[in-house]
Amino acid sequence: MATTLMDTTPLIAAAEAPPLEARFLEPEGFRWGYFTARDGARLRWGHLAAGAAKDCVLVGGYIEFIDKYFEVARDFHRRGFNVWCLDWRGQGRSARSGRTKPDPRVFDRDAEDLAQFIATVSPRGHKRLLVAHSMGGGVSLLTLAHHVGLVDAAVLSAPMIQINTGHVPKWAASALARVMTAIGQGDSFVPGAGAWPNLAPRFGDINRLSNHPLRGKLVDAWFTASESLRHDGPTYAWLKAAFGLTTRISDAATLSRIRTPILIGSAGQDLLVDPTAHLRAATLLPDARLVTFESAKHELFQETDDVRDRWFAAIDSFVAEHVGEA
Repeated sequence: MATTLMDTTPLIAAAEAPPLEARFLEPEGFRWGYFTARDGARLRWGHLAAGAAKDCVLVGGYIEFIDKYFEVARDFHRRGFNVWCLDWRGQGRSARSGRTKPDPRVFDRDAEDLAQFIATVSPRGHKRLLVAHSMGGGVSLLTLAHHVGLVDAAVLSAPMIQINTGHVPKWAASALARVMTAIGQGDSFVPGAGAWPNLAPRFGDINRLSNHPLRGKLVDAWFTASESLRHDGPTYAWLKAAFGLTTRISDAATLSRIRTPILIGSAGQDLLVDPTAHLRAATLLPDARLVTFESAKHELFQETDDVRDRWFAAIDSFVAEHVGEA
């Protein structure tokens, strides 16, 4: 089945928006629709047109959804980009199975979904910038390894190149995920995770993902307001697939094949992904730049104004060099 794009903006209900500041809510002129992947899956997209010949394709991380990135979409729109956003399968309102637990990811399929989406929404004559966070950054590296010349440049925020397993060795955490999945416990939550709203890594008195009091609670606000967006913490089957992805995209030969100019933003206080993997990847990628924010937590785009200002200054310099004015 060929990929198709359908505009369904009039059918998207706006009543589920949480009581947030205007900058975190849907921008004026934002449009919604569904992208039909080659296997028939319907993936939700969002679009903010700038009338320019340069496109920014924006994808989030695990459990995330387009609505969380309205402020970020505005940021890139102000910089003259037509912004296209995509919900990953099983997240947001893309191909949901009817439950909130994560289905095991097929990351090769995600990579192809992303490549097909970019090729469908962005004319080849346009300049193309890929912007991705966390899990989306890991998928983006796989996409770029398989599709040479797909985009002109990529900005990766805390990409999931290696998972931060804390005091547990990565090999032990990976082995546990494989064993638990093999004995039929793949649908069980990993330690410390659970069903929403008890997502230990994200909610509670201390936010592990952001230092900003409002941006750090955007997921909670949207999940509270909109049942259709809700998503639970990771399971062993999800973790098994994630370790499979990180093993592949950490491979030196894979990274050396990616010729796309890449800007990597790394958070010094990241508890979800391993910042040391960002440094290693930046040395192995043929054309990469690494910027580190020592005080930042995982979500650079949802951090304090000071961190965001410095992050966007690095992005602006990178974009001027590799995308420029179309």
